[in-house]
Amino acid sequence: MLLESYRVFLRPILPSDASVLFRLHTDPLVVKLIMDGRAPTRAESDARLDLYLRDWDRLGYGFWMVYEKQPGGDLHFAGRCGLRDFDGADRELGYCFLERASGRGLATEASRIVIEAAFSRLGLTKLIAVVRPANIRSQRVMDKLGFCSRGMRVHRGASFRFYELHPRLMQEG
Repeated sequence: MLLESYRVFLRPILPSDASVLFRLHTDPLVVKLIMDGRAPTRAESDARLDLYLRDWDRLGYGFWMVYEKQPGGDLHFAGRCGLRDFDGADRELGYCFLERASGRGLATEASRIVIEAAFSRLGLTKLIAVVRPANIRSQRVMDKLGFCSRGMRVHRGASFRFYELHPRLMQEG
């Protein structure tokens, strides 16, 4: 399933993306905002890739590699964005972008494409998102996307802001 907009192109994550994902997962901004200040080892990054690939195998969707379209048709890797199994029942929208690709609306744009696919093509009826309290950038993206804050929750031993989005909320917003 390929997805795209005017500025971004998304394709499913592949096993051959391990090195690129490791570079993303160890990007200074990603480490600060998503990895809670600790860069993953290559083995930990590869384990995340395995998790993402299992979601594709089991669910038929998952994370996409996000490329920013360039004049002349080139594509520059920007990050990843997609859906994952949160707890066996809910599907989580998640993304992370290289520092050089951040702050220009690419996360919002890629997320909108994924949300549209989730509700129209995949038939999902709700998405959730979890954001670290210090990640103000992602909290702003959640607001732009129309997610509703549902307070703080503990997930994997850490506190996160918890968000929900339903198709009807998108139509009202």
